[in-house]
Amino acid sequence: MKAEARARLAPMQAVRRLIDGGTRARQALRVVAERHGLPEATLRRWWYGAGRFPGVAHADPADYLPLLTPRHQGSGHEAEMSPEAWEVIKSDYLRPEQPSLAACYRRLREVAPNHGWVVPSYATIARRIEALPWQVRVLAREGKEALARRLPHITRTKDHLHALQAVNADGHVFDLRVQLPSGTVGRPVLVAWQDIYSGKILAWRVAETLSSHLVQTTFGDVVERYGIPEHAYLDNGREFAAKLLTGGSRTRYRFRIREEDPLGLFPQLGVEVHWTTPYHGQAKPIERAFRDLCEGISKHPAAAGAYTGNSPLAKPANYGSRALRWDEFVALVEAGIAEHNARPDRRTATARGRSFDATFAESYAASVIRRASAEQRRLWLLAAEGLKVRREGYVVLAGNAYFGEAVSALAGQHVVVRFDPDRLDQPVHVYTPEGAYVGAAERTTARFDDIDTAREHARAHRARQRAARDLHAATVRMEALAEVARLPAADSPQAEPPAPAAVQLVHGPRRGRKAAAAAALDMAEYVAAADRAVLAALAARPRPLKAID
Repeated sequence: MKAEARARLAPMQAVRRLIDGGTRARQALRVVAERHGLPEATLRRWWYGAGRFPGVAHADPADYLPLLTPRHQGSGHEAEMSPEAWEVIKSDYLRPEQPSLAACYRRLREVAPNHGWVVPSYATIARRIEALPWQVRVLAREGKEALARRLPHITRTKDHLHALQAVNADGHVFDLRVQLPSGTVGRPVLVAWQDIYSGKILAWRVAETLSSHLVQTTFGDVVERYGIPEHAYLDNGREFAAKLLTGGSRTRYRFRIREEDPLGLFPQLGVEVHWTTPYHGQAKPIERAFRDLCEGISKHPAAAGAYTGNSPLAKPANYGSRALRWDEFVALVEAGIAEHNARPDRRTATARGRSFDATFAESYAASVIRRASAEQRRLWLLAAEGLKVRREGYVVLAGNAYFGEAVSALAGQHVVVRFDPDRLDQPVHVYTPEGAYVGAAERTTARFDDIDTAREHARAHRARQRAARDLHAATVRMEALAEVARLPAADSPQAEPPAPAAVQLVHGPRRGRKAAAAAALDMAEYVAAADRAVLAALAARPRPLKAID
């Protein structure tokens, strides 16, 4: 259509030049028609227009080309097609297997004669399929995710935020073969926290596997270095949605909710948790940072031979030829993240050509930041576990018993025990499920041959007993019982009981004379038998010997 419009443009420009030179319009059209070998009526229609299609006679020369575009119209009649045939080919084509329309058309032509269906040409059916809403075609053949990608997306601005106001976190498994601290070769995992305003990675840690304790300690690094953020955007995975991290959050819908569940780390620090859409990388900006780190770390020349590829079909030719040492891997990650934060010419809306470090530093210096107290450090530096205090006043963790004076008062109640999993010999810290600090509890388990520990425990045990006695003496005063222990004095004679209105004798079961006599005889025989048994027992005792001078 564009080529045909350009072909029409040259005759019309020639007509315009002749008219501008003083030639009358009818004569100019006749001359141009003869020169280009076109019908004069056709040029007249292009020049003056026809019906509802305007011509170029009174238009600006710059608008000639769109006005000369052909406007072909069909006859308005559609080829006949049986409704059943149309439903069959629609259902066949709109399948997740994405069959070609040509194959669907062939199958329809094979079965149509058996049913007497009228089937038009392939071009007609192709036009009908193309006329279906594109949303229906994409959803039926490519799925919901493809439709979501095609639909308009929202653009989230970050200009209204400031540094450390909102953070997001996620885990990332490196596509590298590394000698893990356990001695095996595997792919380590990274947990990173990113500032949403600037894009800077604030804290990170690597480990063999992803765990809630890794998430907890990494968040502790953020709080210690920079402060407490107001909002945290997290993936609803088990490690990030653990009760000891997010328990008590208003929008927490993972796991079963119980009354004895402890208050999580984030609610205790006043961090509002927001859950992102699963498997939706656009909801977490850190996903974009992970793609950048893949290029800067996993594909770095220092990791040549250790890169595994991001899928089984993308393995490099030198796959499996090398495994990085753990210290090499940690140094590579540290250098890669530092370069990621310091790289200039970032094109984000907040960076505007600066680095993530510079963007964060400028906003951080002008923002109000919440800081944590020294006592709150226990919340993120230690692992936590919900336990029940034994009746004897101690808690059992990993086979070890821990006792504390304040803890013993909570016998039978649920508590939260925070501890260092690498130092179980150290005291543990006990909290109520609401987050109130109860006190420390020391381990009471020792080796069988550890005499010093046994003596120390015995001294502490005696001290606790003395403290209990002193507390008892200070609490219970025996002289306070003197008043209630004194017997009442007999100052007045005991009053006579009042007389009843009538007296009724209580008789035993009525018996005849023979029954009463039999009962008396039985009693006499019983007394005689008892006397005989006592005399027989006395006769059987050995007699004492007498001394003879």
